[in-house]
Amino acid sequence: MVDHQHWLDRWKENRIGFHEASVNRHLQTRFAQLAPPPDSSVFVPFCGKAQDMCWIAQQGYQVIGIELSQIAIEAFFEENSIAFERADSDRFTAYRSENICLLQGDFFDLRKDDLDGCELVYDRAALIALEHDDRPRYYDHMLSIMTASCNMLLITLEYDQMEMRGPPFSVPTDEVLQRYRDAFTIRLLKVRDIIDHGPRWRKVGLTALNESVFSLVR
Repeated sequence: MVDHQHWLDRWKENRIGFHEASVNRHLQTRFAQLAPPPDSSVFVPFCGKAQDMCWIAQQGYQVIGIELSQIAIEAFFEENSIAFERADSDRFTAYRSENICLLQGDFFDLRKDDLDGCELVYDRAALIALEHDDRPRYYDHMLSIMTASCNMLLITLEYDQMEMRGPPFSVPTDEVLQRYRDAFTIRLLKVRDIIDHGPRWRKVGLTALNESVFSLVR
């Protein structure tokens, strides 16, 4: 099982190959299709220090992120020269700037009122960070904290799990459809093999790696 300490150690040791140093291309090209109402919020689970959050904020939205690592959160604000205020509560430490609020803590401690005003979930790194047996709890909790009008932009990876253990973990398209179909109309927007987009994939033994982009609309 990949537990909390695994991710905290990776940030501490700077083993963050999962971090994208630039804004995700699918976010930039697909965001307009799911763009939430003005003045609403976008939720980024397992946010790390993703540049995606700055880009979303620049589009005029509030950003809410959840992240275990204090190192990741403080690096985000420092690397982007964003001033913030820090406040502790019983469940989280909140880092707030003008339009970005990052909560340091456990995703499963989130409540629905923590995402008040959220009209879009952007999941690029959360679902694929979880092993198969841990994902049902994630799906259930995500659905329990989302508002009735909240949509989702979801990016997953799919590969032969016998070739690489993960993380990132393989999330089959059929699983996404099964778990979310009762709550959303789901469209598979794009699938492409990205095996040659990073030298590490073949080095660890993968022969194919499909990246899938989904829109999930209430």
